[in-house]
Amino acid sequence: MAKEQASRVISFYKKTATQYDKEYENPFFKEVYDKITWHHIEPYLPKKGVVLDAGGGTGKWSIPIAKKGLKVIVYDISKEMLKVAMQKAKKEKLENSVSLVQGDICRIPFVNNSCEFVLAEGDPISYCSNPKKAVNEISRVLKQNCFSAAGVDSLFATLRRMLNSEKVNLDEILAVFSEKRIYAKEGGFYCWAFTPKDLHSLFTKQGLKITKIAGKPIMFQGRPETNFIFQDKEKTEKLLKIELKFCENEDIVGYGGHLHVVAQKTNKKDNKRHE
Repeated sequence: MAKEQASRVISFYKKTATQYDKEYENPFFKEVYDKITWHHIEPYLPKKGVVLDAGGGTGKWSIPIAKKGLKVIVYDISKEMLKVAMQKAKKEKLENSVSLVQGDICRIPFVNNSCEFVLAEGDPISYCSNPKKAVNEISRVLKQNCFSAAGVDSLFATLRRMLNSEKVNLDEILAVFSEKRIYAKEGGFYCWAFTPKDLHSLFTKQGLKITKIAGKPIMFQGRPETNFIFQDKEKTEKLLKIELKFCENEDIVGYGGHLHVVAQKTNKKDNKRHE
């Protein structure tokens, strides 16, 4: 299963790498989703040291992190995505700050306690073959008392989208709720989806203490009829302010479009690399 999942993910990004970033250039992502994400990354970055961007793809987050004077390793399963990342780094004159390594997040080729921050944004934990192994690897390479941050697919948001689709399949919804994974037809591979409770269990068992879980976004759906908001800078800023007020609310965080988790390595644990 692991090899097949990895092969399918590699195949998908081989076809989409050059166009990947364009999909996220719309106002919903630039003005809401991405700003919520950065709000939950930037405060936890170290003052100096090495940042591992696991599943970093085209370097979307590696570039702004490198601009803060940090060394960033973009680690991704797709060599095509990594090529795009290096093109960006060269364009920004960050070749000396950004390095590339190809590989699977379930098997990170770095020694224990070697990174001051580990990022896994863009759903690599959801797309990998084994989330437990992926988070264990993140914990293993992260230094003691340092932070990690990750974005994953939200189970409740996934079920909500399925329930409100034109071709709703109630049996499929029940199956996804039970298995906590869904087959992404557009990608051709399975995706793991999580609840806040799932994330607490997953990260805690791997020696990471949850600091925050945020929904991205919680209230705003980004539908065509609400796009007028982005034509007004003041309204756009107010929208983001509203989302930041709600996105960490424990009563509703699980309904976020995606979930973003921030965790700190506080438990001394013998995280051995999976052979």
